[in-house]
Amino acid sequence: MNVYEYREILHEDISLAANANITNASEEFLSYVTNILIAGEEFDDFVECYYEGISRRKANMRIDGYAIDEADGSCCVFIADYHGPHENDSIQSEDIKAMFKKIRYFVDEAIKYDLYRELEESTQVYEFAKLLRDQLDSITKFRFYLLTDAFNKQRTKNIKDDEVGGKIVELNVWDVSRLFDVVSSKTQKESVEIIMSDMGYSGIPCVKAVEYSDIVADIEVAPKYDEIETGDAVEDTNSKPENIITYSSYLAVIPGQILNDLYLEYGARLLEGNVRSFLSVRGKVNKSIQNTIKNYPEMFFAYNNGIAATATEVDTEMTPEGLKITRIKDLQIVNGGQTTASIANTLLTARKDENVDISRLFVPMKISVLEHSMSERIIPKISEYSNSQNKVDASDFFSNHPFHIRMEDFSRKTPAPAVNGNQYQQYWYYERTRGQYNQGKMKFKPKSSQLRQYETRYPESQVIKMVDLAKYMEIYEGAPDKVSKGKQKIVEVFATNIKKQWDKSNEIYNEYYFKRVVALAIIFKCSDEIVKKTSWWREKHSYKANVVAYAMSIMFDYIRKHRKGYELDFIKVWNNQGLYPTLEKQLATLCDETYEFITRDDRLTENVTEWCKKEVCWERAQNTKWTFHESFLNTLIPQTDLVAEVKEAKNTQKLMNEVDALKFIIASGSAYWQQVLSWGLSRRLLSEMEISILKMVINIEKTGRIPSEKQAKVVTKARERLITEGMPLQF
Repeated sequence: MNVYEYREILHEDISLAANANITNASEEFLSYVTNILIAGEEFDDFVECYYEGISRRKANMRIDGYAIDEADGSCCVFIADYHGPHENDSIQSEDIKAMFKKIRYFVDEAIKYDLYRELEESTQVYEFAKLLRDQLDSITKFRFYLLTDAFNKQRTKNIKDDEVGGKIVELNVWDVSRLFDVVSSKTQKESVEIIMSDMGYSGIPCVKAVEYSDIVADIEVAPKYDEIETGDAVEDTNSKPENIITYSSYLAVIPGQILNDLYLEYGARLLEGNVRSFLSVRGKVNKSIQNTIKNYPEMFFAYNNGIAATATEVDTEMTPEGLKITRIKDLQIVNGGQTTASIANTLLTARKDENVDISRLFVPMKISVLEHSMSERIIPKISEYSNSQNKVDASDFFSNHPFHIRMEDFSRKTPAPAVNGNQYQQYWYYERTRGQYNQGKMKFKPKSSQLRQYETRYPESQVIKMVDLAKYMEIYEGAPDKVSKGKQKIVEVFATNIKKQWDKSNEIYNEYYFKRVVALAIIFKCSDEIVKKTSWWREKHSYKANVVAYAMSIMFDYIRKHRKGYELDFIKVWNNQGLYPTLEKQLATLCDETYEFITRDDRLTENVTEWCKKEVCWERAQNTKWTFHESFLNTLIPQTDLVAEVKEAKNTQKLMNEVDALKFIIASGSAYWQQVLSWGLSRRLLSEMEISILKMVINIEKTGRIPSEKQAKVVTKARERLITEGMPLQF
């Protein structure tokens, strides 16, 4: 597929979405592009925030949304320029400048002239304008984004600008070609290429430590149920077996000034997602690190544990001073994000009378070079296993966790009930890894029967991403305050909960669990549509996400407290693939009441968006009297009615777990288990029972004796424990 074919598909998708959601194409395009960029970790959660007006200097102002990146303190502001399906449509330099000026005038007006005082208080544009006025000092820089479906005729993607409000401004044009590059890439993330000479440096001193290539037997790869046989599929002639890993590793000493410049240039885009989440929770600046930077920069190398990083390509050059890294592609800091952020933020926040000199500051760095094909699975493991001053826990959850693999498995095997007279089978597609769904579409030619078959089988409206699943379940469990904090916080909380439960017993993550997730997705999407039809949304376009999260959580919380022993009929929602009338009426009532609740004058935080993030807001919501219709409450079903179905699902999952454990034990082979036994014995980490069962497993080929369910569980648990103690993933 080329960029012109992609643009054609994009316009078809936008048109379908606009018709289905009763919105305009420009709104749907904005949502489409920001979702791609959020998935690619260009920035965190996007807040739709449309405003158009005239400045005091009679200049046109306009913005379509904003995002605050907590990891690097930058403020992103967006404007969309949707052209529609016109051939060879392009955007010229003067058009780009004019669009960016509209953003600039808005930001300037908000900072200098208290623009918020002229805006409606219960709107998100009011909150953003007030944030710019009140919290300018906490913003490290501005990143302006122009999003367009046209072709950018300028050569550069990022344009350096001067400043606004004393802050650096970075201008980004995301045209259809740039979007195509991201969507068609295997990582679904824009490639970043760093050439040291372009930054004014000869390179980073290093030594090559490791060169490695081997077959990895135990990296889990989910089965591919979405392959549709076709002669029109695009063949990847460069593909390699997915279980071959090739990597090299360098030990480097990176000057603090280079690290600072890289962070200012690329910001949180250098940070692997797990690290971004960690920084946003713990804060950007560690006081101990900051003290060393200011007062003892020459001791930083001795005091600091250093940085663990990955890349997909590295160029080196032998110089009179030794080997140096001259080019890095797709640099990702997987451990040491706090070190990186602290150096940059110490310089940015230093007082004028402080002389912060980092010319004598050096940071140890380990950089592992991995092929694209393995990076999505290996990078999380590096991040998980690395030690730093603030360790990132293994429970931070990655796409290769067995929970995600199981959900993906169910999503490809569990057809949704046919509705509206459909004579074809459809599925809810769980996107375990970034951009998985789009990658499936990219295999087929535009308008081909195979692409239509793929989109019919897996409609885009029925895609559930990892963060979506976490959001739905946290809403169900009663955490709308945490959901309102955004993507990273949701995943962090959900990950911790799942990890604990999975280690305790994973049979509850069965087919019924998957159907309930889908039912929650349906309820969430339908609630979103309910809000779009309200008068307050049409007038102000504000707080939709907060209202939906709170309204749903309020409903589930009420059922738990006031209708004990009863549950919402999730299977009815699954079977209908939609809301039933009394549920729709109840949600419409709660959405209206929730909007009134979160915008009430007696809220403890003026900013409504921030108020919804507060635990006290959720506590107050739980103690508020809400309207519940008897007609809805009468549709709740006794939990005893679900006992048989849930029990059957758990028993089925338990049997599947047993089969999977036995398959893994047999597939790994006697030689592997002999090495596991030897490793454990040499370190005295195995019990007598584990030693006995491992010996039985080693002799399977000779004796034909297959381990029982309990014995298989003992073996797999012992292996997992040994890996945490340092046993290699493979020998």
